[in-house]
Amino acid sequence: MYDRPFQTIDKRSNNTFSFEKRTNPTIWVPDVIDGTLDDLTLGGKIVFEDFDEHGKLRSCVGLKHFVRMRHPTTGKPIIIIDNDNHAFYFWHEALAKGMIEKGATLVHIDQHKDMRKPEKLLGSITTGTQNVASLRKIFEYTNTVLNVGNYIVPAMEDGLVGNLIAITSETDLINHKPRKSKSLIVNVDLDFWTSEMDYIDPKLKNQRTKEWMAVADFITIATSPFFIDQTLALRTLKRLLAES
Repeated sequence: MYDRPFQTIDKRSNNTFSFEKRTNPTIWVPDVIDGTLDDLTLGGKIVFEDFDEHGKLRSCVGLKHFVRMRHPTTGKPIIIIDNDNHAFYFWHEALAKGMIEKGATLVHIDQHKDMRKPEKLLGSITTGTQNVASLRKIFEYTNTVLNVGNYIVPAMEDGLVGNLIAITSETDLINHKPRKSKSLIVNVDLDFWTSEMDYIDPKLKNQRTKEWMAVADFITIATSPFFIDQTLALRTLKRLLAES
């Protein structure tokens, strides 16, 4: 899955936002490659499109490729994506590969909680691993039903996530000190570094995030094109990983 890029032209997943109001509503989903920080570049395709709070249509370009890489210090696996609903698929893939266990703890570092409930739930996971057929089902669910605001609840409902630690404020950063758990996913949305979040002490924000990533078993990072300038997002990401 994600072995080749594709377009979404109908009303599903992230293309549902303001679908009837947009002209030729189409978004792009990149493929995934094995790479390094040097492979993190922006593509030329629109991956998210919606109207902002001022009624202006924003057509947002995302990554040229999703990138699989390793944490520079711990060697733990990382997947870097643009729209963060894709993390749902990669969490399940990580479960299938034995990188995490069912009932994992999810640390969610984000400007938003992303806890809306989708119109359809996938159902429970009955085994600790998935075969190709079930991963295909999860891939289709991720790219038809899920969007950037509703992908965490189904991961809790199907049993992949057993405990959620949501970090969306400075208070959360202070109260939730990084610690290892039996199986730990760290999900970072880089919109946590947008100007709206500048009230948070940047040293605390960066240090806590790096500390959480250092104890993670699996890490997903979203560049969140609609919510943060992508140049800033990539600069922030490279700083977080290069200085780890």
